[in-house]
Amino acid sequence: MNQTISKYFYSYLFVIVGISLFQCDEHNTNHHHEHEPLLAANEPAQGSILELKNQWKNEENKTVSFVDWKGKPFLISMFYASCISICPRLVSDLEQVAKKIESESGKVPNVILVSFDSKNDTPQVLKDYKKKMGLGQNWSLLTGKEEDVRILSVILGINYKKMESGEFNHSAVISLFDREGLNVTRIEGIGSNVETMILKFKELK
Repeated sequence: MNQTISKYFYSYLFVIVGISLFQCDEHNTNHHHEHEPLLAANEPAQGSILELKNQWKNEENKTVSFVDWKGKPFLISMFYASCISICPRLVSDLEQVAKKIESESGKVPNVILVSFDSKNDTPQVLKDYKKKMGLGQNWSLLTGKEEDVRILSVILGINYKKMESGEFNHSAVISLFDREGLNVTRIEGIGSNVETMILKFKELK
């Protein structure tokens, strides 16, 4: 990626993340969110996610960054392990997409799940979750610093807010990135039609 795009990418993130943090903090101070519906998503950021230098811990407690997936198309979403409502359904949708891609293309897609819950979702918690959900070796579950989680959520266009209960109100988005880390397509919501995403994956070289 050239320097002009890179500078634009980071300038965009700086402004948008600042606005996002201010709005969420102000909203959290004055309102209760426990009974709010699923949050709507924003438009994703332009540019390659591989430009991010942030480091994460996976479920094996290994340090990784998104550049490790360079040359490998991947599906990505965000969740938290203690979620008992939206997240299991979101993971189920991701499984459906991954299995259909494998059956129709013969390729096993990489799948990345990143936790909102930096405090509680340790690598061991994510490892236990992966085992409990029966997720394959092509799945990577990541945890990171709160500021890195916020930046990633802006890139993906995913809104989230931590509630007083400790739960997270958040968007449900599954995104497909190509070999260069560019956002090809995404689906929003639970139980959405996945056929377009499968077709897009099959078109990737």
